[in-house]
Amino acid sequence: MVNLGMQVAGFIAPLTLGFVINAFGGSFKGAVWLLVSFGVVCFIAFMTLNSGKENYTTENPQIVPAVK
Repeated sequence: MVNLGMQVAGFIAPLTLGFVINAFGGSFKGAVWLLVSFGVVCFIAFMTLNSGKENYTTENPQIVPAVK
């Protein structure tokens, strides 16, 4: 499923950038802003991921030896 998503993105991204460049009269400014906006969306999505470290410490308490 991940590979399918990457293949589709690899096909659609150049077409989309080409359409944006044509829409802006041959200027790359629109394409750059499109890439910047996608980067911001990816960064926000990355920052909202949960690592699950909170659950690890509660489910696996640290073992303290009784005698050293």
